[in-house]
Amino acid sequence: MENQHKEVEALLHELLSILEEDVTCTVEDDAQDGVYVNLEGSLFVLPEERRVLAALEHLVRGAVRRKSGKELDVVIDVNGAVKKRRAELIRFALTKAEDVRREHKRLRLNAMPAHERRTIHVTLANFPGVKTYSVGEGEGRRVMIEPDAAT
Repeated sequence: MENQHKEVEALLHELLSILEEDVTCTVEDDAQDGVYVNLEGSLFVLPEERRVLAALEHLVRGAVRRKSGKELDVVIDVNGAVKKRRAELIRFALTKAEDVRREHKRLRLNAMPAHERRTIHVTLANFPGVKTYSVGEGEGRRVMIEPDAAT
């Protein structure tokens, strides 16, 4: 994994050098089976820049796949925003799962991007008394949390 970290960091430095921005790059294992990259600096401070970051993730994944032949999930963050959002989603998911278990009622969450839905599913995978699944299409896809009939 150390080689992949160095490879990802080198690719990002090369891509970001084009923008002539002073950015510090930290690469670490991601809790959800991939690589988490945090870019620190004034680069991409607006929420609308998530599409730019998604494009960077796509480029890095493709370059790693071409070089190593392996698929690698890459999450690119700026100034820790994704990590903070993930922590919020985990707290939210646990609270909602407790509500579903206590009230024995199904709950449909608002539509959210795939990586956020995945965070909910992974968080609640072993939560006793509830199960999760996704419904809907495209940008309207959302997570359902419902009581587990087995309990």
